[in-house]
Amino acid sequence: MRRPEGHRRAWSHGRNSEGVDAIPARPARIQDVAAAAGVSVSTVSNVLNRPERVNARTAERVRVAVAELDYVPHPAAAGLRTGRTGAIGLVLPDVTNSFYARIARGAADAAYDHGHALVLCHSGDDPEREQGYFGMLAGQRAVGVVVVPLGADPGRLARLRERGIPLVLADRAMPDRDGCSASVDDIAGGRIAVQHLLDSGARDILVVNGERGIRQCADRYQGARQAVRSRREARLDQVVAERMTVAYGTDIARGLKDLPDGVFCTNDFLAAGLCRGLAERGVRVPEDVQVVGYGDLDIADFGATTLTTVRQPVEDLGRAAVEMLLDEIEARADHVHETRVFAPGLVLRDSTRPPGDRP
Repeated sequence: MRRPEGHRRAWSHGRNSEGVDAIPARPARIQDVAAAAGVSVSTVSNVLNRPERVNARTAERVRVAVAELDYVPHPAAAGLRTGRTGAIGLVLPDVTNSFYARIARGAADAAYDHGHALVLCHSGDDPEREQGYFGMLAGQRAVGVVVVPLGADPGRLARLRERGIPLVLADRAMPDRDGCSASVDDIAGGRIAVQHLLDSGARDILVVNGERGIRQCADRYQGARQAVRSRREARLDQVVAERMTVAYGTDIARGLKDLPDGVFCTNDFLAAGLCRGLAERGVRVPEDVQVVGYGDLDIADFGATTLTTVRQPVEDLGRAAVEMLLDEIEARADHVHETRVFAPGLVLRDSTRPPGDRP
């Protein structure tokens, strides 16, 4: 039986239909597809992984080349040729935090869609443990790593890149000259949160924030300050929680001497705890104090008073990070580093009043 013209897949072991020993053909590579279609390797990668980026005529030319060459981008086969496994490492600072769990879900979905396994690593935001995981992943010949840092400094990230494994950051932007990253515009998120409090009648606003060394917290506070600058009569203050948990939010509410009329908590755990602590004092939310959280985590939609919060496209962070990592691995020299920044949005619930509604 004759094989279709242009079919390049290797014969199986044994003899062909004419009784002659079959000679295995080299499987087609992505470079072969690019050459046949007259495009770059990165264009082929986009057609296979992100077809919306390529015009229809070019995409069709690539698909024809893929079919004619019988190109199969199978990670296990690639691993046999390159000596690497099909595994992608995902290094998270806290696997119990629902925010990071949602990043992991997006990353796992993208990895699965492209035929890769995801290896979850809990760093505890410990630089030494992070380095240890990189050593393990390098030893196991993982194809690349997605890192979600909390308080990472540039030197720390540079040391990770020295391991020689393709690296993409999630939930933190970095210059595209240094590598790919996927993050949320937290400055815009802080501005959206406080602007909503101002539009809902609040004028004395407190920001309950995390440690200043956490970049996301610093950005959210910067956005809050930008919003307040637009209202001369508004006042902004800040208190820093040692940890961004429900318990610390509750303690802060218990210790407030002068109650503000609006509070922006830079994560939903702090906001939920703050609402609980205010309720213990007989302070009504939103009648006496309006509260906005950040993240739209599961906790935001529980309790007697559900949280108005800033939604982040968290699963998109994980998915985008894996897709950029695979593009770097597949396209190699043709890969161009990207800095993808996602826009946040406001979710209205019980903890604030409608815009323009004053007590």
